[in-house]
Amino acid sequence: MKRLLAVLLFAALVGSGAFAQLMFGVTGDLHMDTQLSSQQIMDKFQTGEGIFYGPFAELALGKLGFGLAGTFSFYDYVGTQYMDYDLAGYLSWHFWKAHAFLDPFVELGGGYLATDYANTADDPDPNNPLAANLFWYGAFGLGVNIGPLGVFGKFAYNAAIQQHLTYMDSFGVEQDIPYYMLNSDGVSPYVPPYRVTFGAKFIL
Repeated sequence: MKRLLAVLLFAALVGSGAFAQLMFGVTGDLHMDTQLSSQQIMDKFQTGEGIFYGPFAELALGKLGFGLAGTFSFYDYVGTQYMDYDLAGYLSWHFWKAHAFLDPFVELGGGYLATDYANTADDPDPNNPLAANLFWYGAFGLGVNIGPLGVFGKFAYNAAIQQHLTYMDSFGVEQDIPYYMLNSDGVSPYVPPYRVTFGAKFIL
């Protein structure tokens, strides 16, 4: 009986692997306070202004997918280099499977949007970001796949989970996060409500 169970378990694992689709690639994200026109969005991506770039990986079992993504944006403010980063985990549902030629899908996930110094040497409190907030999001999108290669776009709505943070300045004094990182309530680091993503992926 033990041998039979072991064989069945092995067969189940091999079978699930045979039907799984592992996808990985890169994305560019644009966070928006208001919904921009399609031309305005394309202009932003062409110039790279305010775009977050980074990798993602997703494992799809039939129509259901599990994914992780991280995107980053680097910029200069008053002579100091900063970075914004967006780390997220999500569940996706592919209506016609993840490797179909046309791949409409929806996502539900959670993320962590933060701002910090880009260079560790500038950071008086390297264990904590300058500002950060957790958020939930829902998204819908469409992909086109040709063999092992695919491209996709998606639109997401973000819902912030308020989280007030302080940081340690260069003198070791705890300070409130800067006003320009607060939302309209003046409580938590700001998470823009809209996000547009374009990406390319490789399907194993």
